[in-house]
Amino acid sequence: MIILILYLFPIIFIIITNKKNKKIHLIFCLYIIILTFLIIIFYNYKYQFQYIYILNKENYSLYLLKFLSLYFMIDGISLWFISLTSVLIAICTLSNWNLKINFKKEFIILMFILFYVLLLLFTVMDLLLFYILFEATLIPMFIIIGIWGSRNEKIKAAWYFFFYTLIGSFFMLLSIFKIYSLTGTTNYLNLLSIEIPSKIQFWLFIGFFLGLSVKIPMIPFHIWLPQAHVEAPTSGSILLAGILLKLGGYGMIRFLFPLFPVASQYFSPFCITLSVIAIFYGGLSTFRQNDMKRLIAYSSISHMGLVTLSIFTHSIEGLIASYTMMLGHGLISSGLFLSIGILYSRHHSRIIKYYKGITKIMPLFSIITFLLIIGNISFPLTFNFIAEFYSLINAFQYSWITGLSVTIGIFIGATYSFYLYNRVFFGKINYYLIKTREVSKSEFNSYFPLIIPTIYFGVTPFMLIQPFILSSYLNITI
Repeated sequence: MIILILYLFPIIFIIITNKKNKKIHLIFCLYIIILTFLIIIFYNYKYQFQYIYILNKENYSLYLLKFLSLYFMIDGISLWFISLTSVLIAICTLSNWNLKINFKKEFIILMFILFYVLLLLFTVMDLLLFYILFEATLIPMFIIIGIWGSRNEKIKAAWYFFFYTLIGSFFMLLSIFKIYSLTGTTNYLNLLSIEIPSKIQFWLFIGFFLGLSVKIPMIPFHIWLPQAHVEAPTSGSILLAGILLKLGGYGMIRFLFPLFPVASQYFSPFCITLSVIAIFYGGLSTFRQNDMKRLIAYSSISHMGLVTLSIFTHSIEGLIASYTMMLGHGLISSGLFLSIGILYSRHHSRIIKYYKGITKIMPLFSIITFLLIIGNISFPLTFNFIAEFYSLINAFQYSWITGLSVTIGIFIGATYSFYLYNRVFFGKINYYLIKTREVSKSEFNSYFPLIIPTIYFGVTPFMLIQPFILSSYLNITI
């Protein structure tokens, strides 16, 4: 309970004060990172669930708690997702350091509210409250895209994002109601010890799968993602690609196989087929994009295809691959969107043909972006290399056709990444780019929390993998 209150303090302070000092906002971001760092330090890898807080009718007299007992706790699955969210909030603040956006206080409040909702979502162990928090993430992001979006179609993009996720999640809500009518509880820990009849599992699985696959997103529920990325401000794209896309993968790891093992095994060939299609579709679609943001958005579809493929193979290697891929992609894709945002802030264009010869006028920026590019192609000694290495091992263990498909998909990913970098950063410099200024101090500092973990965990990934291996899900599957 103390941890939840401490994380809530920045929101309360900013709301009740009229101060718009951006240094205060940065201090609160550092405050959140320090809290998260302390949680990591005192987290004991020998145990599954820690920092446990139970909210029930014995502690509080709320009417809702007569029917529900809410459990908040952290395990190896949620620990690093919370850490990633904390880092991305700080990067969003730094990325806006030199931007004069309207209602800056309200913008910061929305980001902190979104962070707190995500914190609760990653720690709650109740299906109904998970659904409520899952939907609550729509509201601040809808406002961020709709108000601070960069182009005229921002309202359309916000509604795309809102309705696709809302409609898909409606089927998940129906499944939760059915689970409650069958078992009398929505508590995740209780449901782990209850065997749901196989015939009913199929329908419940479909409901959860539809809600989670829209968020990740899987083919054919991906239409909203490129539109939302293109219209969102840089901070919105960072949060969207860095953490919100991971909610679908987190939900699949947390709920689908532990609660519906029979249905999950039955539907796994279908899900893997969709994932392979997503890998190829997302990779090949990048080559025909003229907008840099839209290109990275389609590459995210390809990477998330690797995540879902690894999840539904139901192997230890697959689970490690999906988990590390989500974390690695959260760091790298956020950095790439940050680079695109820096270029856009100077020239107000994201068209690839507009840029050429950036290495000659922004050498430091070019080096940083190149590090992100080699991270995106999973170069050895980067975090994504660990993820794709496990993905390849897992895919070939499942079938040689799946393994060959993943190999080709990875090759396509490397091709479009270098193709993008070559077109934008090399060649004869365009005359209207000559006076472009180098990255500022705040922009340069915003890359550190992304690049350093990418390299560090690429060399020593065991710090991330160990708590995940000892988490509740893997113990259940073993």
